[in-house]
Amino acid sequence: MNRVIKLYELAPSPTSTRYYSPTTWKTRMSLLHKNVDFETVPINFLDIRGDLVIRSGQANITVPAIELPDGTFIYDSFRIAEWLEDNYPDESSLFTGDGKPSRDAHSEHVATGRNYARLIDLGLGASKSEWAVWYDLFFPQLDQQIIGEEQRIYFTSDSRLGPHGYQKLLALDRQELTRRAKMNVQPLVEFLREHPNQYFQGTHPGQVDYIIFGRYAYCRMLDPVLTNEIWNEQGEELSNWIRILSQAYNGHAQHLFDSF
Repeated sequence: MNRVIKLYELAPSPTSTRYYSPTTWKTRMSLLHKNVDFETVPINFLDIRGDLVIRSGQANITVPAIELPDGTFIYDSFRIAEWLEDNYPDESSLFTGDGKPSRDAHSEHVATGRNYARLIDLGLGASKSEWAVWYDLFFPQLDQQIIGEEQRIYFTSDSRLGPHGYQKLLALDRQELTRRAKMNVQPLVEFLREHPNQYFQGTHPGQVDYIIFGRYAYCRMLDPVLTNEIWNEQGEELSNWIRILSQAYNGHAQHLFDSF
């Protein structure tokens, strides 16, 4: 029996490593943090409602989803993070930010860190386009990654995006969206300036960092030039944080970024 966890990840094709979902990037980094062996299963938007529902037996499943060796499915990035925290206690905690194993963490410290991470997850980490500028801004780039007639019909449909939603998204003011995205990033720069040589979770990276990095990775996978303007050029502190996390875990993220 395969003992490796499977991570179901949005990608343009079954052979592509252009993983563009910010939420699945959170889980990817969480798995690496907990030193969990996993393999990636690329799927598309139609697969979520089709093959993944059939495999999991869960009608409301979303990505990220992980499949355990016994065939159990867990989905939603935060639920997966909580499962990892509980099931890999000998690895450093995702929520304390101190680099210590989960088994040594005080419950109050974990609870505070979890609540902090959840707050960020529901804000900057949210994928709902009406909550943030990111989906609207990078929609044309995402649109270019959708391959296949059936997939394009679904991706551009009014049932998915609302009446004339596809045309409205493409017609948005890109300059104004870029300005708003930079405003979103500024609090991150200020936080790192106030906490030199630290991460968002604490003295060590944790779930808050992976939530924010997931948003960065989504942008980076779709448009490196625009991503550099919005993220890296806003301040040395944020640029350094991006570099450190990109090179973490044997350069896992950087290898994926450099493949395009």
